[in-house]
Amino acid sequence: MRQFLELFRPQPANSYLLVTTHVDTVAEALADKLSEFEGSLHVSCYPGEHKEIKRENTKLTFIDDFEKLFRALPRSYDAVIFQDFYHLHQKKERIIKLAYNALANTADITIMQKRATMNIESMLQMLENSEYRAGNKIDVLEDYDLVMAKKMHMWGNGL
Repeated sequence: MRQFLELFRPQPANSYLLVTTHVDTVAEALADKLSEFEGSLHVSCYPGEHKEIKRENTKLTFIDDFEKLFRALPRSYDAVIFQDFYHLHQKKERIIKLAYNALANTADITIMQKRATMNIESMLQMLENSEYRAGNKIDVLEDYDLVMAKKMHMWGNGL
């Protein structure tokens, strides 16, 4: 988990969005890391098993259907993390666009799914086509495939 957390470099008062089908140690670890910087974690919980998480800097929202979109204001998050969620959603292109709009300039999107449930190359290409840049596969968690990319200011839709 330490290597996973090193991927994120929060600044004071940063806000992250985690969209997941299960609140687990990933959410707890992100909340703890953000609390060191007086940051906040917003968790959009899609159907699944969710562990109770009690952190002052964490807000959970429950969404009951994979056809519904999570809520996010434009440029309100410094990172968006999809955990075991992307491959289940019915409107994949719309959620990628929603995440793009929700991210501040030069912010990161992370898509993590259980090993062997994600086609890495097609995911990287989809992110590139959606105007994310510097897409990479990162191998830091034993049970997960992880892809990260960046929304860049002055590139494509980043204006």
